[in-house]
Amino acid sequence: MIRNYLLIAIRNIFRNKLFSIVNLLGLAFGITSSLFILLWVADEMSYDKFHEHHERLYRVMENQHYADGQIYTFTATPGPMAPFIEQKYPEIERASRFTWPITTLFQYETLSFYESGHYVDPQFLEMFSFPLSEGNPATALSQKNNVVITREFAEKLFGEENPMGKVLMVNNTTPFTVSGIIEKVPKNSSVQFSYLLPFQFFWDENASWIQSWKSNNVRTFIQLTENADPAALSEKLRHEVKEHNENTAVQLFIQPVDDMYLYSQFENGVVTGGRIEQVKIFSIVAMFVLLIACINFMNLSTAQAIRRAKEVGLRKVIGAVPGQLFRQFMGESFLMVLLATAIAALLCFLLIPVYNSVAGKELEFGLITGRIALLMGGLILITGFVAGSYPAVYISRFRPVIIMRGRSEADSGVLLFRRSLVVVQFTLSIILMIGTMVVYRQMNYLKTTDIGFNRENVFYARMQGDVEKRFDTFRERLLREPGIAAVTASSQLPIAVGNSTSGVDWEGKDPDQDILFSELGVDPGFVEAMQMEIVEGRDFDRSRVADSMNFIVNEVAAAKFGFADGTAGKTITFGGREGTIVGVVKNFNFGSLHVGVDPLILHQDYVNILLVRTRPGQSERALRAFDELWREYAPGYPVSYTFLDQEWDGYYRAEAQRGRVFNTLAALSVFISCLGLFGLSSYSAQRRTKELGIRKVLGASVPGLIRLMGREFSVLVIIAALVGCPAGWYLITRWLEQYAYHIDVGTAPLLVSATVSLVVALITVAYHSVKVALSDPVKSLRYE
Repeated sequence: MIRNYLLIAIRNIFRNKLFSIVNLLGLAFGITSSLFILLWVADEMSYDKFHEHHERLYRVMENQHYADGQIYTFTATPGPMAPFIEQKYPEIERASRFTWPITTLFQYETLSFYESGHYVDPQFLEMFSFPLSEGNPATALSQKNNVVITREFAEKLFGEENPMGKVLMVNNTTPFTVSGIIEKVPKNSSVQFSYLLPFQFFWDENASWIQSWKSNNVRTFIQLTENADPAALSEKLRHEVKEHNENTAVQLFIQPVDDMYLYSQFENGVVTGGRIEQVKIFSIVAMFVLLIACINFMNLSTAQAIRRAKEVGLRKVIGAVPGQLFRQFMGESFLMVLLATAIAALLCFLLIPVYNSVAGKELEFGLITGRIALLMGGLILITGFVAGSYPAVYISRFRPVIIMRGRSEADSGVLLFRRSLVVVQFTLSIILMIGTMVVYRQMNYLKTTDIGFNRENVFYARMQGDVEKRFDTFRERLLREPGIAAVTASSQLPIAVGNSTSGVDWEGKDPDQDILFSELGVDPGFVEAMQMEIVEGRDFDRSRVADSMNFIVNEVAAAKFGFADGTAGKTITFGGREGTIVGVVKNFNFGSLHVGVDPLILHQDYVNILLVRTRPGQSERALRAFDELWREYAPGYPVSYTFLDQEWDGYYRAEAQRGRVFNTLAALSVFISCLGLFGLSSYSAQRRTKELGIRKVLGASVPGLIRLMGREFSVLVIIAALVGCPAGWYLITRWLEQYAYHIDVGTAPLLVSATVSLVVALITVAYHSVKVALSDPVKSLRYE
């Protein structure tokens, strides 16, 4: 019997080639897109779970409470904390400090490279399972002048030589011995690095400030014992900082390392999301596209059902029961799904390099892997059941008496359901199209919006050698070059200010008020060089020695001070020193556009980042001059620079990549919907052949017949637009809320999406409409 069912299914596939091709392509494209998205989701969900003890790894975080009711969450913690809490709490098996990424110059013989890495405590490699191919994880960082490097970095420095025991010079000053090789840092690790250095070296070099419990400067990771209660330990740790610093409002808590990649967004001390939101969105989109493909299948299967009515009636007459017929047609559905899945697997294999370049991933597609096999099996079962269940139920319920008399079982209820499915298809497509346009505009807005200063034609380099010691001379010599418009310096990039303090005081301040201010050390020419706007007072004056003790604040900070008669000229205390606010700079974005502008204080303290503005069109000339002068002032340090606008774009590169994936899915959803519409319009044209022939004999024009054919489907698309436009507007508006600065959705995306859907639908239907309308009416009247 199974063999008989299989032969009938294959015969029907070849008998109805057009419908079979449309069904196969629709399902194949739907499954392909779902597979790609599910691979992306699985990769995102796998981050940091490759560590052997990942379920017992946590990071210690701070909630900082302020008098205005705000709670800010930070990953930075005091330098002395990790070894202290490791000794104090028996629930903590190991603890390690972990610095922010630090770019370091490594030299071996004549080769030198800048690489990014971290300082960590010796037990770090025992806590985290980074694959050490050479060296002992327990001892690799036990000596102050040891270094562990990755295999990729080792090959750059040593080629085919064995790197173990080789001596590297760090920053032209200190020798370090290679004591371990990490084969490869997995791509699904939320921390990436080329080297690890002992934290003890960092501690000794920065002892003046890192030993304080009042300063937050490193991240702290802990590994719990097997039976430890994380919630109980988090409660015990809550007031640990306050025990060492009575004047703090800091409360500690711990977060699983498993969650730190996906759940990194906090509001008022509570986790509110992060990349998990993108995972949810793409999971829903994958379901949308697959659902659209399944709707195609259901629509076309029920539309063709009348062709197999006599077969079903005959089977029932000779004793077939509905259950047998249901299994037969479900089997046929699963056969189609299996064929579509085979096509999808081939497409995935061929297109995975293209997908990786678009999505910024390094995914692999191989059917032998357990994860891929599980995904494929799940998709086959889900798609086969969803796509095949209704057609199987519908066909198996045909009544043989009616069928054998030559009458149709189709009724208004079935027709209404089929039309409803078309409406659902195009509703989902319109929602995705609206999302596509808004995502594209938002990504373009992030790249081009005015952030309060001109980031174009500016490159930066971290000062090395004598550049920092003789900065004034270096700056003056650079300014003599025709291609250079301005030279300045700062302690951090003006687009990535991360340092902050609550140690700011002024006359009239509520003693119980604690406000967090961001702070940036700058050269006196910084505001002018960055082309910022002074809205009150003046800029720093290089000729005024007293200005080295003064400040410039932004508009948000001025509002926090609340001086009734203006801010310029007022005195504040910052960092233990008293100075005058000489000017107020117009607010500029010094961080992500996901958040608003915080209060900021500019001061003339330590600077180590050189910023050079070139004249428009003369960047190449300016860089040649910079290169020559750099080699004179820092001969032992390779020239390394980055343009500020490229750095800014890089902050949103991942979002742009996800946007491109989203755009592709939206286009694919429209294409799949049109495939289904193409098949349905073909069926409709065949069903109405005689009707159209009679109308033509009675004098109907060809354009009139085409309009008649198109009206059935255009009404459905219009209904889909009436549903999809408000739904799309609501969903994309919610998505935009994650940005403090974003575009307005407006009506254009709604109108364009509805119009495109209608036009594409009409073009899709037009082929069959024109073909039938132009046919000979005599042949039409003979059509059976």
